[in-house]
Amino acid sequence: MIGSAVRIEGVPLESRKLLPPLLDQCFTGIYRWHAKRTLRSVRWVREAIRGDATVGLAMLRMIGERSGYVNYIAVTPPQRAAGVGGLLLDDALRILRAEGARETYACVRAENAPSIRLVESRCFIRTGFYELVRSRGLVSAAILWMRMVVAPGEKVFSRVFRT
Repeated sequence: MIGSAVRIEGVPLESRKLLPPLLDQCFTGIYRWHAKRTLRSVRWVREAIRGDATVGLAMLRMIGERSGYVNYIAVTPPQRAAGVGGLLLDDALRILRAEGARETYACVRAENAPSIRLVESRCFIRTGFYELVRSRGLVSAAILWMRMVVAPGEKVFSRVFRT
């Protein structure tokens, strides 16, 4: 149902200046500020379009040679719980995998249960800094953690792609 009504498209750098009003609907405080800042610098911005209206967007990038990161998924309040976030996340995973990611990360505020359910529905598992240290070593884990800009109160999730 939702798949036929919503299409996902890339947003070129010069068109991103039209998206801050959507971010105003989706975020508050420091997250709003950071999402707007990220919008100008992130490699990929993908928008979910229903009819002629943008109803959501995803920002994503590579944070390592084989590591992708979903910076943000934002869906307008009227479109939440309608599958738009899932479509954006599926699209992000497809792009990052095609770019060579063997794993992808996402950070979610601890109290954001709908977003936690979304990433878990796409086989992401909770990952902590010490799990990264055990699997990658201290320096590599610290670099990834800093590139994700993990904020206090956020949970980090990862998904490893099967080869």
